[in-house]
Amino acid sequence: MSDLTSGAGPVSASLFAPQELRRFLVGFIGLTMLSGMTIGMNKVLATMFGLHLGVTNFQLALISSAETAAMAIGTLPAGRILARGNPKFLYAAISLTLSGLFCILPWLPGWQWVAVLMFLVGLCIALRIVAMSTVFLVRLPELGQGKAGWYKGTLMLGIQFAGPLTGNYVIAHLGLTGGFYVSAAMFAILALLGWQVLPDHTGHRAQGKGADASGWRELLRLPVVRTTYLFEVLASFTASSVGVFSILLAIQVLHWPQDHAVWLMAVQGVSFVAVLLGMGNAVLGSRHRDRIYGAAHLAIIAALLLLGLYPTTPAYLVASVLLGLGLGVNALVNTSRIAHAPVDKARVSAHLTLFGMAAGTLGALAAGRLGDLVGLRNVFLLWTLPWLAAWLFYQLKQGERP
Repeated sequence: MSDLTSGAGPVSASLFAPQELRRFLVGFIGLTMLSGMTIGMNKVLATMFGLHLGVTNFQLALISSAETAAMAIGTLPAGRILARGNPKFLYAAISLTLSGLFCILPWLPGWQWVAVLMFLVGLCIALRIVAMSTVFLVRLPELGQGKAGWYKGTLMLGIQFAGPLTGNYVIAHLGLTGGFYVSAAMFAILALLGWQVLPDHTGHRAQGKGADASGWRELLRLPVVRTTYLFEVLASFTASSVGVFSILLAIQVLHWPQDHAVWLMAVQGVSFVAVLLGMGNAVLGSRHRDRIYGAAHLAIIAALLLLGLYPTTPAYLVASVLLGLGLGVNALVNTSRIAHAPVDKARVSAHLTLFGMAAGTLGALAAGRLGDLVGLRNVFLLWTLPWLAAWLFYQLKQGERP
């Protein structure tokens, strides 16, 4: 067991007492929820501000993509900085910087300046996300594998549910400028909370064993890293394309009203978060964990087949549930494996963040392009091919183990 837990590093020793672990977990979950809320809220604010400026669809897309592109560009440098830096100081400094930027944003004169500022925001958020995921991976062996999904589950609750609802409420009652000031205040609160919760170094070195794997070659030599990277890329690729175009299918094929079609995403999101927050012990504590992992990937394949072959309301709802469950179990197992692997957590966190963003963007673009050529239902059938190939590859590798 020493090899598995060594990734926790020396930092975790200070949090060994149960009451201190509980205090850290409560603070970290609060930090994660508020962080997710700011991301979800700011997506609403940026979109509404773009419309307020009277931008074209293309200009609005540039504003939106500026933040995403900057987050992708900033992830790898963020991993290198955090591998050597102080997460507590960096997180607090970046959060205060974001607070200042959002005070400036509503006074910018044109959409070009908004896009530039959103690019700066994306660079800052990349470092914050990598900092939080790094600390969580380092702490997870102490917290217990049942908590493996708590970070991502809480973050998604904030981004997909609490954040957009808060953004709409604040804009309705305080106006657009007031919304940006509320967001700035939230970033200032995050700076204070992050200073209290996060450690002053990541503890990415294994005790008594020298440095953990951090270079590309070192990391890719580890089967656990190769498997995790593969299935995380496939998950992001699939989730983004299904998230956008299953709603469109429901409207065009099933003739659902727009407000009803959103329930497909809601059902998938609830299933995903339920697995992350409630099934950690059941999945990761099972002696059949590898079989559950493989079954989760089959559930994703089944969901894609339902979306492609059976355009009915029950089939689409079942597909949404299966997709949420499959992606949730996939995330649980991947998080647990990386947390216990002898790897540099900051570097791997940066890689996974970058891969997720890139695969998500590529998945949506590819689905849109292929959808125009072969039809959206056939796109979902095509998406089963890489999943089936990856599943077979994983099963063969499992069979080779003694």
